Amino acid sequence: MGKFNGKLLVSDMDATLLNSKKMVSSANRAAIEYFISEGGHFTVASGRMVPAVSAYFNQMTINAPAILHNGAKLYDYDTNKVVCERYIEEERKAAIKRVYDTHPELGLEVYADELVYVYRECFETERFKTRSYKVIYELPDRIWERKWTKVLIIGHKNQLDEFEPIYRRDYDKGYSVRSGDHFLDIVATGASKGNGLADLADMLKIDMKNVYAVGDNMNDIDMLQAAGHSFAVANAEQKVKDISDKVIPSCDDDPIAYIIDSI
Repeated sequence: MGKFNGKLLVSDMDATLLNSKKMVSSANRAAIEYFISEGGHFTVASGRMVPAVSAYFNQMTINAPAILHNGAKLYDYDTNKVVCERYIEEERKAAIKRVYDTHPELGLEVYADELVYVYRECFETERFKTRSYKVIYELPDRIWERKWTKVLIIGHKNQLDEFEPIYRRDYDKGYSVRSGDHFLDIVATGASKGNGLADLADMLKIDMKNVYAVGDNMNDIDMLQAAGHSFAVANAEQKVKDISDKVIPSCDDDPIAYIIDSI
């Protein structure tokens, strides 16, 4: 029996598990391997898509399905199979077309079948130049008939701060959440990191009182509220700190190692 048997640790990736250089520190890596070797389950909860998480498997190990697309998908990398997936409701696609027509200053990306379709390019589109997965720089008509896992509305912080409440009031009352200063994530109503965490814990037969979660941004809040033990990194948004059990070292100061040591 390992000392971490029956425990689940779930970490957000960007600005939490990953430091400001977009790397998993050696201390975090060693702590995760120790946690797993002693019977613990470790995985990530991210807005990222399947290949954007597996790109880091040379730096980290997970041994439980990952929560992806802000909870819209649970994916088992051991079997390369989708455990469950929630798709954006068909009627909500019209709101995305309206944003395209009425707000040319905002970037738009559609995620379907684990491919990125850039509906409108923006300053953040440059990030794909460093990615190894396929990106399609258009939104073909046929994709409107496909099931969508996620849409990103992209803008500068001041633009999204202004547009976010307008979007929810006038465009789409379904679920949306900020995952960073520049990103407003649109996913299925009922999809969230918190619901994904509950589904994962149930699948692993782990009581929520033995679930530990850590994050930094608004899309982590319901996950932290669902977990038995919640942590906010020191670089987290203030609202995330306010609802967490404890504020811990920043993403640049080995927060995952800190949590595992405290467990």
